[in-house]
Amino acid sequence: MFLKNYQIKVVSELKRFYGKARTTRDVFDTARKTLPIEMRNTLNWVQTSFQATVKEYKDRCANGLGEYYPRIVMKVPTGGGKTLLAVEAIREYQNIFARKRTGLVVWIVPSETIYSQTVQKLRDKANPLRQLLDQSSGNKTLILEKGQRLTTHDIKENLVILFVMIQSISRKNGKEALKVFQDSGGFESFFPADNRYDLHAELIKVCPNLDLLSETGPIVKTSLGNAIRLSKPFIIIDEIHKVFSDMARKTIDGLNPEIVLGLTATPKAEMNILVTITGLELKDEDMVKLDMHIIPPSGRKKDDWKTMLHEIKEHRDKLEKKAIKYKQNSGLYIRPIALIQVESTGNDQRGKGNVHSLDVKDFLQGLEINPDEIAIKTSSQNDIEDTNLFASDCNIRYIIPEKSVKAASSLPPGKRICL
Repeated sequence: MFLKNYQIKVVSELKRFYGKARTTRDVFDTARKTLPIEMRNTLNWVQTSFQATVKEYKDRCANGLGEYYPRIVMKVPTGGGKTLLAVEAIREYQNIFARKRTGLVVWIVPSETIYSQTVQKLRDKANPLRQLLDQSSGNKTLILEKGQRLTTHDIKENLVILFVMIQSISRKNGKEALKVFQDSGGFESFFPADNRYDLHAELIKVCPNLDLLSETGPIVKTSLGNAIRLSKPFIIIDEIHKVFSDMARKTIDGLNPEIVLGLTATPKAEMNILVTITGLELKDEDMVKLDMHIIPPSGRKKDDWKTMLHEIKEHRDKLEKKAIKYKQNSGLYIRPIALIQVESTGNDQRGKGNVHSLDVKDFLQGLEINPDEIAIKTSSQNDIEDTNLFASDCNIRYIIPEKSVKAASSLPPGKRICL
């Protein structure tokens, strides 16, 4: 897989930072051994690393052990191949900073669609992204999701990529966020037996920010959150701007990361920006492929959504005819999909004066569109779950999403068509 010029730029900056950070931390670790225990965490190797790479150091982070660590951000526009860049970031982290093939990477993703697509790609051993990871791990890559069993042996013998939804590390999100920190099975190998109070006490001394079953007794919770804390992971956060509140940052700090790498198209002013990629750089590499044509409905009647849907159908049908000819000439399969945003989607919202998702579906079926070609994607109904929209045997040609812009942006660049 060949990298674009702007991707080479990103990887070069990552390699430079990882190299400086590793060298600096080694020097500081040697110096720390000469200091009293209570003074060892006062040496800020991260600040020196940023100075050595001539980068601004705004977001000063310390993990739950009181140790400094770097939280760096790559500013990459939407459609810039962030999944590939994240994979390259893991490879270079393992090679340069961690200096090993094994360990734990926690990959935090912002949406259900991106979550399922990324997991599917990286579990496919024929996918080039998975092959890149396998090169780094010596063919010992393990892709896990929250809720699956995780052991110390897994992390010791494999490069474990653990996928977590962004809501799970945002304490603002209530019950969903707390699931990571709840006592549960599947992580027993990280913790002593319940009746070994002495070993629990020793573990708490080593890692004092572990969640306990009670404040009085020294019993550590058997939770995914605690397993992550003990593993000191490399954390990747897609759309990191969504978890940059004070509370969210404290939660991330509390997972005891070695390094946090965030990706975003809209960084916040206080972030540590390692590298910035512009839209023009994507355009120069032909990564921006879509023209936007604003076509108003021909009907003059106000709110004439039925006329608009009729014209959308006609336009999509024309595009499909062109796609069929394109396949005949090139062998490449394209199926145009119309994304139609509506005014309301909830089950209790129909018939209240707004255009509802089911109103649109019923009208499209009235235009002799097969129901199998219409999918609704809302918080209460997900007709495209576990569906490969790019497969030639997929019938879907119309998607009625909760927010059409977000649904479109979850598709790879060059394969989105929004009407």
